[in-house]
Amino acid sequence: MDWRPGSGDDPAMQTVTSRRIFAHDEFLGQYEMRLPAGGFVVARRVPTVPEHEVEEHTHTEAHFVLLMRGAYVSSAAGAPAVAERPLLIYNPPGTTHRDCFRGDGGQFFTVSVSMATQRHFAYAVALPDHACVLGRAALGVALNMAASGAAPTPHDGLIVESLCAELLTATALDFKDVLDRAPAWLRRARELMHDDCGTELSLSDVAMVAGVHPVHLTRTFRHHFGCTPGDYLRRCRLTKAAALLMDTSAELVDVAEACGYFDQAHFSHTFKAAFGVSPRGYRLGATTGRAGLPDTRPA
Repeated sequence: MDWRPGSGDDPAMQTVTSRRIFAHDEFLGQYEMRLPAGGFVVARRVPTVPEHEVEEHTHTEAHFVLLMRGAYVSSAAGAPAVAERPLLIYNPPGTTHRDCFRGDGGQFFTVSVSMATQRHFAYAVALPDHACVLGRAALGVALNMAASGAAPTPHDGLIVESLCAELLTATALDFKDVLDRAPAWLRRARELMHDDCGTELSLSDVAMVAGVHPVHLTRTFRHHFGCTPGDYLRRCRLTKAAALLMDTSAELVDVAEACGYFDQAHFSHTFKAAFGVSPRGYRLGATTGRAGLPDTRPA
Protein backbone atom coordinates (compact mmCIF):
# COMPACT_ATOMS: atom_id res chain seq x y z
CA MET A 1 0.00 0.00 0.00
CA ASP A 2 1.40 3.39 -1.00
CA TRP A 3 0.85 5.72 1.93
CA ARG A 4 2.53 9.07 1.44
CA PRO A 5 2.50 11.74 4.13
CA GLY A 6 3.89 15.16 3.31
CA SER A 7 2.82 17.17 0.31
CA GLY A 8 2.38 16.92 -3.44
CA ASP A 9 0.60 18.90 -6.10
CA ASP A 10 -2.04 17.20 -8.25
CA PRO A 11 -2.08 18.93 -11.67
CA ALA A 12 -4.58 18.00 -14.36
CA MET A 13 -3.08 15.68 -16.93
CA GLN A 14 -5.30 16.04 -20.00
CA THR A 15 -7.27 18.67 -21.90
CA VAL A 16 -10.30 18.58 -24.16
CA THR A 17 -10.42 21.81 -26.15
CA SER A 18 -9.71 24.41 -23.41
CA ARG A 19 -11.16 22.50 -20.46
CA ARG A 20 -8.94 20.70 -18.00
CA ILE A 21 -9.64 17.04 -17.28
CA PHE A 22 -8.88 15.51 -13.89
CA ALA A 23 -8.32 11.75 -13.65
CA HIS A 24 -8.41 9.58 -10.52
CA ASP A 25 -7.56 11.47 -7.30
CA GLU A 26 -6.57 14.73 -9.03
CA PHE A 27 -7.58 18.04 -7.50
CA LEU A 28 -6.48 21.65 -7.43
CA GLY A 29 -4.65 21.45 -4.13
CA GLN A 30 -1.79 20.09 -2.13
CA TYR A 31 -2.23 17.00 -0.01
CA GLU A 32 -1.12 16.85 3.61
CA MET A 33 -2.08 13.19 3.97
CA ARG A 34 -2.98 10.57 1.37
CA LEU A 35 -3.99 6.93 1.81
CA PRO A 36 -5.00 4.55 -1.03
CA ALA A 37 -7.34 1.81 0.19
CA GLY A 38 -8.67 -0.69 -2.33
CA GLY A 39 -10.41 1.26 -5.09
CA PHE A 40 -10.55 4.41 -2.95
CA VAL A 41 -8.09 7.17 -2.13
CA VAL A 42 -8.68 9.40 0.88
CA ALA A 43 -6.67 12.56 1.43
CA ARG A 44 -6.56 15.74 3.46
CA ARG A 45 -5.70 18.76 1.30
CA VAL A 46 -5.24 22.51 1.29
CA PRO A 47 -6.18 24.65 -1.73
CA THR A 48 -3.32 26.16 -3.70
CA VAL A 49 -5.08 27.90 -6.60
CA PRO A 50 -6.72 31.32 -6.03
CA GLU A 51 -10.41 31.57 -6.90
CA HIS A 52 -9.81 33.87 -9.90
CA GLU A 53 -7.41 31.33 -11.43
CA VAL A 54 -9.73 28.32 -11.17
CA GLU A 55 -11.15 27.44 -14.59
CA GLU A 56 -13.99 25.14 -15.52
CA HIS A 57 -12.80 21.53 -15.35
CA THR A 58 -14.13 17.99 -15.52
CA HIS A 59 -13.57 15.12 -13.09
CA THR A 60 -13.44 11.77 -14.88
CA GLU A 61 -14.34 9.74 -11.80
CA ALA A 62 -16.64 10.09 -8.82
CA HIS A 63 -15.44 11.75 -5.63
CA PHE A 64 -16.50 13.35 -2.37
CA VAL A 65 -15.34 16.72 -1.05
CA LEU A 66 -15.68 17.37 2.68
CA LEU A 67 -15.24 21.04 3.55
CA MET A 68 -13.30 21.22 6.80
CA ARG A 69 -12.30 24.87 6.97
CA GLY A 70 -12.65 28.02 4.89
CA ALA A 71 -15.21 29.50 2.49
CA TYR A 72 -16.17 27.26 -0.44
CA VAL A 73 -18.18 28.03 -3.56
CA SER A 74 -19.94 25.12 -5.26
CA SER A 75 -22.51 24.63 -8.01
CA ALA A 76 -23.73 21.35 -6.45
CA ALA A 77 -27.44 21.05 -5.74
CA GLY A 78 -28.21 22.18 -2.20
CA ALA A 79 -25.00 24.17 -1.72
CA PRO A 80 -25.31 27.66 -0.20
CA ALA A 81 -23.90 30.65 -2.06
CA VAL A 82 -20.75 30.38 0.06
CA ALA A 83 -20.28 27.43 2.42
CA GLU A 84 -18.46 28.11 5.67
CA ARG A 85 -19.22 25.02 7.73
CA PRO A 86 -18.66 21.26 7.51
CA LEU A 87 -20.28 20.33 4.22
CA LEU A 88 -20.11 17.13 2.18
CA ILE A 89 -20.48 17.20 -1.60
CA TYR A 90 -20.74 14.23 -3.94
CA ASN A 91 -19.67 14.64 -7.57
CA PRO A 92 -20.51 11.79 -9.98
CA PRO A 93 -18.23 10.75 -12.86
CA GLY A 94 -18.04 13.38 -15.57
CA THR A 95 -18.86 16.30 -13.27
CA THR A 96 -17.94 19.62 -14.86
CA HIS A 97 -17.75 22.61 -12.54
CA ARG A 98 -15.70 25.50 -11.24
CA ASP A 99 -15.98 24.75 -7.52
CA CYS A 100 -13.28 26.49 -5.49
CA PHE A 101 -12.25 28.11 -2.21
CA ARG A 102 -12.71 31.82 -1.62
CA GLY A 103 -9.85 33.46 0.25
CA ASP A 104 -7.18 31.80 2.36
CA GLY A 105 -7.18 29.26 5.17
CA GLY A 106 -9.12 26.49 3.43
CA GLN A 107 -8.82 22.78 4.14
CA PHE A 108 -10.74 19.90 2.60
CA PHE A 109 -10.90 16.12 2.74
CA THR A 110 -11.41 14.09 -0.43
CA VAL A 111 -12.53 10.54 -1.16
CA SER A 112 -11.87 9.40 -4.73
CA VAL A 113 -13.72 6.39 -6.14
CA SER A 114 -12.27 4.42 -9.06
CA MET A 115 -14.48 3.49 -12.01
CA ALA A 116 -14.20 -0.21 -11.22
CA THR A 117 -15.15 0.34 -7.58
CA GLN A 118 -18.14 2.49 -8.49
CA ARG A 119 -19.39 -0.19 -10.91
CA HIS A 120 -18.96 -2.83 -8.20
CA PHE A 121 -21.04 -0.90 -5.68
CA ALA A 122 -23.64 0.10 -8.27
CA TYR A 123 -25.11 -3.39 -8.00
CA ALA A 124 -25.96 -2.77 -4.33
CA VAL A 125 -26.48 0.99 -3.90
CA ALA A 126 -28.03 3.73 -6.05
CA LEU A 127 -25.73 6.76 -5.97
CA PRO A 128 -26.81 10.26 -7.05
CA ASP A 129 -26.47 11.02 -10.75
CA HIS A 130 -25.82 14.73 -10.17
CA ALA A 131 -23.53 16.84 -7.99
CA CYS A 132 -25.23 17.43 -4.65
CA VAL A 133 -24.78 18.27 -0.99
CA LEU A 134 -25.34 15.18 1.14
CA GLY A 135 -27.31 14.90 4.35
CA ARG A 136 -26.60 13.91 7.90
CA ALA A 137 -26.05 10.21 7.31
CA ALA A 138 -23.22 10.60 4.81
CA LEU A 139 -21.80 13.71 6.52
CA GLY A 140 -21.49 11.82 9.80
CA VAL A 141 -19.55 9.01 8.14
CA ALA A 142 -17.28 11.46 6.33
CA LEU A 143 -16.50 13.40 9.52
CA ASN A 144 -15.71 10.14 11.28
CA MET A 145 -13.43 9.17 8.40
CA ALA A 146 -11.65 12.52 8.50
CA ALA A 147 -11.11 12.17 12.26
CA SER A 148 -9.85 8.60 11.86
CA GLY A 149 -7.48 9.71 9.11
CA ALA A 150 -5.82 12.41 11.18
CA ALA A 151 -2.70 10.27 11.57
CA PRO A 152 -3.09 7.14 9.40
CA THR A 153 -0.57 4.38 8.92
CA PRO A 154 -0.10 1.96 6.01
CA HIS A 155 -1.90 -0.66 8.10
CA ASP A 156 -5.18 1.30 8.23
CA GLY A 157 -6.27 0.26 4.73
CA LEU A 158 -9.03 -2.14 5.77
CA ILE A 159 -10.47 0.38 8.24
CA VAL A 160 -10.46 3.19 5.68
CA GLU A 161 -11.88 1.00 2.92
CA SER A 162 -14.72 -0.08 5.22
CA LEU A 163 -15.51 3.54 6.04
CA CYS A 164 -15.54 4.36 2.32
CA ALA A 165 -18.03 1.54 1.70
CA GLU A 166 -20.14 2.87 4.57
CA LEU A 167 -19.97 6.35 3.01
CA LEU A 168 -21.34 5.06 -0.30
CA THR A 169 -24.19 3.31 1.53
CA ALA A 170 -25.04 6.46 3.50
CA THR A 171 -24.91 8.50 0.29
CA ALA A 172 -27.47 6.19 -1.31
CA LEU A 173 -29.76 6.65 1.71
CA ASP A 174 -29.43 10.44 1.55
CA PHE A 175 -30.21 10.36 -2.18
CA LYS A 176 -33.33 8.28 -1.52
CA ASP A 177 -34.52 11.01 0.84
CA VAL A 178 -34.07 13.59 -1.95
CA LEU A 179 -36.17 11.47 -4.32
CA ASP A 180 -38.83 10.91 -1.68
CA ARG A 181 -39.19 14.68 -1.14
CA ALA A 182 -39.68 15.37 -4.86
CA PRO A 183 -43.27 15.61 -6.16
CA ALA A 184 -44.63 12.45 -7.74
CA TRP A 185 -44.95 14.16 -11.13
CA LEU A 186 -41.29 15.18 -11.00
CA ARG A 187 -40.25 11.60 -10.25
CA ARG A 188 -42.29 10.46 -13.26
CA ALA A 189 -40.50 12.97 -15.50
CA ARG A 190 -37.12 11.89 -14.20
CA GLU A 191 -37.91 8.19 -14.66
CA LEU A 192 -39.06 8.84 -18.25
CA MET A 193 -35.76 10.51 -19.16
CA HIS A 194 -33.78 7.82 -17.39
CA ASP A 195 -35.61 4.90 -19.00
CA ASP A 196 -36.05 6.41 -22.48
CA CYS A 197 -32.79 8.38 -22.76
CA GLY A 198 -31.96 6.60 -26.02
CA THR A 199 -35.03 8.00 -27.76
CA GLU A 200 -35.78 11.47 -29.06
CA LEU A 201 -37.39 13.44 -26.24
CA SER A 202 -38.40 17.08 -26.19
CA LEU A 203 -39.06 19.22 -23.12
CA SER A 204 -42.72 19.33 -24.13
CA ASP A 205 -42.86 15.52 -24.25
CA VAL A 206 -41.52 15.24 -20.71
CA ALA A 207 -43.73 18.03 -19.40
CA MET A 208 -46.80 16.37 -20.94
CA VAL A 209 -46.04 13.10 -19.14
CA ALA A 210 -45.52 15.02 -15.91
CA GLY A 211 -48.70 17.05 -16.43
CA VAL A 212 -47.07 20.43 -15.85
CA HIS A 213 -45.90 23.42 -17.89
CA PRO A 214 -42.35 23.10 -19.33
CA VAL A 215 -41.24 26.22 -17.44
CA HIS A 216 -42.47 24.80 -14.13
CA LEU A 217 -40.81 21.47 -14.94
CA THR A 218 -37.46 23.13 -15.62
CA ARG A 219 -37.57 25.32 -12.51
CA THR A 220 -38.62 22.50 -10.16
CA PHE A 221 -36.22 20.00 -11.70
CA ARG A 222 -33.27 22.32 -11.08
CA HIS A 223 -34.44 23.00 -7.51
CA HIS A 224 -34.48 19.30 -6.60
CA PHE A 225 -31.70 17.88 -8.77
CA GLY A 226 -29.38 20.80 -9.43
CA CYS A 227 -29.60 20.71 -13.25
CA THR A 228 -32.03 21.23 -16.12
CA PRO A 229 -33.98 18.35 -17.68
CA GLY A 230 -31.71 18.67 -20.73
CA ASP A 231 -28.60 18.34 -18.57
CA TYR A 232 -30.09 15.29 -16.89
CA LEU A 233 -30.99 13.62 -20.21
CA ARG A 234 -27.44 14.20 -21.46
CA ARG A 235 -26.04 12.69 -18.26
CA CYS A 236 -28.33 9.65 -18.56
CA ARG A 237 -27.14 9.04 -22.11
CA LEU A 238 -23.49 9.27 -21.10
CA THR A 239 -24.01 6.99 -18.09
CA LYS A 240 -25.79 4.43 -20.26
CA ALA A 241 -23.01 4.65 -22.84
CA ALA A 242 -20.36 4.08 -20.17
CA ALA A 243 -22.23 0.98 -18.97
CA LEU A 244 -22.63 -0.39 -22.52
CA LEU A 245 -18.93 0.11 -23.17
CA MET A 246 -18.24 -2.50 -20.50
CA ASP A 247 -19.57 -5.05 -22.98
CA THR A 248 -16.54 -5.48 -25.22
CA SER A 249 -18.65 -7.12 -27.92
CA ALA A 250 -20.76 -3.99 -28.49
CA GLU A 251 -19.72 -1.94 -31.52
CA LEU A 252 -19.30 1.77 -30.90
CA VAL A 253 -21.85 2.63 -33.58
CA ASP A 254 -24.41 0.42 -31.79
CA VAL A 255 -23.65 2.05 -28.44
CA ALA A 256 -24.08 5.48 -30.02
CA GLU A 257 -27.46 4.54 -31.52
CA ALA A 258 -28.70 2.93 -28.30
CA CYS A 259 -27.89 6.11 -26.37
CA GLY A 260 -29.63 8.54 -28.70
CA TYR A 261 -26.67 9.94 -30.68
CA PHE A 262 -27.27 10.53 -34.37
CA ASP A 263 -23.83 9.18 -35.39
CA GLN A 264 -20.66 7.71 -33.94
CA ALA A 265 -18.62 10.88 -34.44
CA HIS A 266 -21.11 12.95 -32.42
CA PHE A 267 -21.14 10.31 -29.69
CA SER A 268 -17.33 10.12 -29.52
CA HIS A 269 -16.97 13.91 -29.35
CA THR A 270 -19.61 14.27 -26.62
CA PHE A 271 -18.25 11.36 -24.59
CA LYS A 272 -14.67 12.63 -24.70
CA ALA A 273 -15.76 16.15 -23.76
CA ALA A 274 -17.51 14.74 -20.67
CA PHE A 275 -15.06 12.06 -19.52
CA GLY A 276 -11.76 13.31 -20.92
CA VAL A 277 -11.14 10.09 -22.81
CA SER A 278 -12.56 8.56 -25.99
CA PRO A 279 -15.12 5.73 -25.81
CA ARG A 280 -12.38 3.27 -26.82
CA GLY A 281 -10.05 4.70 -24.20
CA TYR A 282 -12.76 4.45 -21.55
CA ARG A 283 -13.42 0.82 -22.45
CA LEU A 284 -9.71 0.04 -22.31
CA GLY A 285 -9.23 1.83 -18.99
CA ALA A 286 -12.28 0.29 -17.34
CA THR A 287 -11.30 -3.23 -18.33
CA THR A 288 -7.59 -2.95 -17.51
CA GLY A 289 -7.71 -0.69 -14.46
CA ARG A 290 -6.04 2.17 -16.35
CA ALA A 291 -9.10 4.40 -16.59
CA GLY A 292 -8.46 8.03 -17.24
CA LEU A 293 -5.30 7.56 -19.33
CA PRO A 294 -5.33 9.27 -22.73
CA ASP A 295 -6.13 7.20 -25.78
CA THR A 296 -4.18 7.98 -28.95
CA ARG A 297 -6.29 5.87 -31.29
CA PRO A 298 -9.04 7.48 -33.35
CA ALA A 299 -12.48 7.37 -31.76
